[in-house]
Amino acid sequence: MSTSARSETQTHSGGPAGDWVTVPGGPFTMGADRTRPDGRPRSCSPAHTVDVDTFRIGRRPVSVADFARFVEATSYVTVAEKNGQSYVWTGREKEDLFPGNDALWIQTPGASWRTPRGPGSDVTGKEDHPVTHVSLADCDAYCAWSGTRLCTEAEWEKAARGTDGRTYPWGEEPPTPEHCNYAMNVGDTTPIGAYPAARSPYGLEDITGNVWEWTSTNWHRYPYSEDKSRAIITHGGRVELISIRGGSFFNDCSAMGLSVYSRLYSLPLYTGYDIGFRVCADD
Repeated sequence: MSTSARSETQTHSGGPAGDWVTVPGGPFTMGADRTRPDGRPRSCSPAHTVDVDTFRIGRRPVSVADFARFVEATSYVTVAEKNGQSYVWTGREKEDLFPGNDALWIQTPGASWRTPRGPGSDVTGKEDHPVTHVSLADCDAYCAWSGTRLCTEAEWEKAARGTDGRTYPWGEEPPTPEHCNYAMNVGDTTPIGAYPAARSPYGLEDITGNVWEWTSTNWHRYPYSEDKSRAIITHGGRVELISIRGGSFFNDCSAMGLSVYSRLYSLPLYTGYDIGFRVCADD
């Protein structure tokens, strides 16, 4: 994870093609009061007020082209490439498309950001798609090179939601295939910005759908704690879980994860075809 391979950092210029959005500091409503069928609170509950400082965030998730420039400059090798495998959805029939069918996500030999479906696939023509098959360590390496960082979970939600407590980037209307790329309606990543309705109130592209996005926050029960907003991979002899946000083109073949308050978690070394990231920076 060396930054010496490049003579100058890319602070505020080389992350997402230099395209930044400033999110003003101040309070917003984080989470939502939601319960499970058995009455237990969901992980997004309770709704509570969180105050964040002004920050900058990439208008776009990091693209294949962005990541390729990083690799060319540093000769970086991702976790998936080192492991020789990564998770790929292997369903082929319409009958495979139902919620809970995670068993068809298989560790596929040869899958990586360069070959997202494994040997025989490549990213030719997908330079403007979000990069995938990146672990938390890969994101940290890109951030170190570009002079950026991952956003905290609170920063991500404010950037996605704004301050009016909305449910989706576009408001309250339930998602449809016209709103964003989810539930295998397309079955693959799509070019960044292909779904204008998926923009956040601040104009961030693809803030929901397409790919899940890593944050720097350890998974924890609400209320949100700033003390958890560090990507500590090991602590007390156990592996921490990291919050990821935004949903993806797979999305459990459902609308799960598309609301701006929805939360999921991942192991920090996990890599798969529907997880990427965007960068952030202090103002």
